[in-house]
Amino acid sequence: ELFPAGDSVCDWLAIAMALSGTRESYSDYLAELKAHVEDAYAKNGCLDRNKATEYHRISLTVLALGGNPTNFGTKPDGSAIDLIAEGTYNYARDPGAQGLNGWIWALLTLDAGDTEVPADALYSREDMVNAISVAQEPDGGFGLVSGASEADLTAMALQALAPYGRDETVERALAWLKDQMQPDG
Repeated sequence: ELFPAGDSVCDWLAIAMALSGTRESYSDYLAELKAHVEDAYAKNGCLDRNKATEYHRISLTVLALGGNPTNFGTKPDGSAIDLIAEGTYNYARDPGAQGLNGWIWALLTLDAGDTEVPADALYSREDMVNAISVAQEPDGGFGLVSGASEADLTAMALQALAPYGRDETVERALAWLKDQMQPDG
């Protein structure tokens, strides 16, 4: 396949096309993506054992293409695959095991679908906001690894935190990001 569904580059391209208003028949891509997800569950019992962000990217792709990531395919036992629950608030591993990306993208994914988090969830939105906030570097930025602020990750953290108010964490991150701007923009 030239553009395999479930591939990071192809999924982001599908999101960009859908959100830009490009008229396409996204049902074929969704069908291929569902087959990819069901195949992963059949082989591994889950979408990905190590990367929560796989759930996030695919959930965001499904949302952008008009699908339902809370009921996206069938597990071998016949139950529905809920990419949102299994990749965010009930993720079986530590969402931060991949670094701060896991927490950021979990929160962005929940908010993209305006998902209600059940009271008995493993992780609440508050847990995610707190996990992001406590990872702030002393200089105000955020990094994939501790001790190294990056403009890209700081911007992503700000995007994830934006719906939750403009507090000291956000102000410090905005100031750090502003200080990184070069004369040419």
